[in-house]
Amino acid sequence: MTVLDAIDSDPVPRVIIAATAVAMCRGGLVECVELARHLKLALCAFADRAPPSDLSEAAEAACDLVDAVRDGNVPVFDHRRDRLGRALARYWAARARDPTVGGWRHLVTHRVRGAERRTGTQSPASAT
Repeated sequence: MTVLDAIDSDPVPRVIIAATAVAMCRGGLVECVELARHLKLALCAFADRAPPSDLSEAAEAACDLVDAVRDGNVPVFDHRRDRLGRALARYWAARARDPTVGGWRHLVTHRVRGAERRTGTQSPASAT
C-alpha cells in the first residue's frame, strides 16, 4: 500500500482538502459546484461512521453547504461557506498549536501509520 492509497482510503484528508478548497474559492455558488461535488463525495466516504471529533464541526458545516448547493440557494450557500471557513480556521488553528502534529506531514502520516504496520512498508513521509 502506498501513501496515496492510504490517503485515498481515508476520508479525513479528502474532506479536509475538499472543504478547504470550497472555503477558499472566491467565486459564487456556480463557480463552486464542482468543488462542492468533490466535497460531497469525500463526506460520503465516511459512510455510517462519524468524523473524528476534531473534524466534526467542519464536517457538519460542509454537509450543510452541500445541501445549499443542491438547493441552489445562493444566500444560504454564502452563509454556509463562511461558516465552513470559520470551522476550518478553528481546525487548522488547533493543528498549529498542537506540538505533536508536525506540520504538513500530519495529513499524510496521521492516517498512513496504520497502513505501514499492516504492510510492513515505510512511507516516504515517515522515513525522514
